[in-house]
Amino acid sequence: MNKIEKYKELISRLEKKEYSFDQEIIKPHCLDWRKSYRGTSELIIFPKNTKKLAEVVKFCFKKNISIVPQGGNTGLVGGSVPRKNKSEIIINLKNLNKIRKFNPLSYSIIVESGCILESIQSFVLKNNLVFPISMGSRGTCQIGGNIATNAGGINVIKYGLLRENIIGLEAILSDGTILSELMDIKKNNTGYDLKQLLIGSEGTLAIITAANIKLYPKPKDKKILFANFTDIKRLLEFYNSIIRVFSDSVTAFEMIDKNSMEIVLKNNSQLKRVLTKNSYYCLVELSNFINIENFNDFILKNLDKINTSFNDLIVTKSETENQKLWEYRELIPLAENKEGFCIKHDVSIPLDNMAKFIKETSLEIKRVNKNFDIINFGHIGDNNLHFNVFNKKEPQSNYLSKNKKIINNIIFKNAKLYDGSFSAEHGIGQLKKKELRKFKNKNSIDKMLRIKEIFDPKKILNPGKVF
Repeated sequence: MNKIEKYKELISRLEKKEYSFDQEIIKPHCLDWRKSYRGTSELIIFPKNTKKLAEVVKFCFKKNISIVPQGGNTGLVGGSVPRKNKSEIIINLKNLNKIRKFNPLSYSIIVESGCILESIQSFVLKNNLVFPISMGSRGTCQIGGNIATNAGGINVIKYGLLRENIIGLEAILSDGTILSELMDIKKNNTGYDLKQLLIGSEGTLAIITAANIKLYPKPKDKKILFANFTDIKRLLEFYNSIIRVFSDSVTAFEMIDKNSMEIVLKNNSQLKRVLTKNSYYCLVELSNFINIENFNDFILKNLDKINTSFNDLIVTKSETENQKLWEYRELIPLAENKEGFCIKHDVSIPLDNMAKFIKETSLEIKRVNKNFDIINFGHIGDNNLHFNVFNKKEPQSNYLSKNKKIINNIIFKNAKLYDGSFSAEHGIGQLKKKELRKFKNKNSIDKMLRIKEIFDPKKILNPGKVF
């Protein structure tokens, strides 16, 4: 039976533009963002609305056809692509891209899951509002995928993860039933909050089709503090002091270590050294929400209350300067790629254990090979550390890749040892399934599997991901 005949009953429910058997169209959707996972699929579907999607899922449930829900395909753990030769069809949600309702009175907006994150931000900004969940892929990623992975980004310290910014959800369950809880209300104590199970479930429990998300007033002004330190302990003390002094004005706190700074400067000639060379740097974003008349003077006056030592510190005076300083942080991943093979990690460590984790883990990595170097950077304000390993002295050597399992085990083992998580924001997908079994509490996994059984008894939703 050829593939058109095989899926004849399914595609009869769709318009021609809503599906394709063309491998030239399908293949790019089978390759993940990092080009680590390349799957196969005979059919890709682009449903034009929730009703059509529900019909497709209902049919797949009846015929036991496995589904891979896909948004912008910007995930970093292989969670949004099909596996190889598993007869999985892709359902891409790019056509579910409407803004259903904008409610500035309640600071909320209902958007469909295929809406590009940056498009949502641009729309609300015209009304002097912000949707603050933001990341490097904002011009490509879709809000449905962001919700399915409980995305965070640079402003979690102020606004929380996506979980804290979802008022309501609409989703298609595995049998094609539409679960709709988009009510524009903040309080709703009427039993279990089912949306919280779907947020971060990576498409394994349901397909998210729309969301009611929180909006916030646009800050009147923003300034950046850029400082450097001799060690991580002083940087963490500075963080503690900054929060005490500036409280809710702190909207981002990013850490950059020496190696991160050096590779950014090396690979970006437009950037110059603005602080003296040191072991650690931090970038702090302060936002003016209450219309303080001279925000710069306010910041400088309150810096006197900071009770820890930093070496150098500068404060920006304009939005242009803000954007320039953000480049030192945002260009780190691209600079890493230019340096050659790098083993990347996304861990979460309690702040009181952060210094010990960095010190002990770095020592263990060096024992594997003294030429291995560490690149540390991340969203320190929400415990998220990108602890990456590269081979600066031998960038073309494959010795680092041969030791990937050993390095991963050291980092994940220590994340657990210091009461942290081996996956802070990227999720599990295909990449970290073994680590989930190894480092997650067995009772927690058992409960997760039981929830999966209830929501997806036939196991057709994003199979081979998470578990």
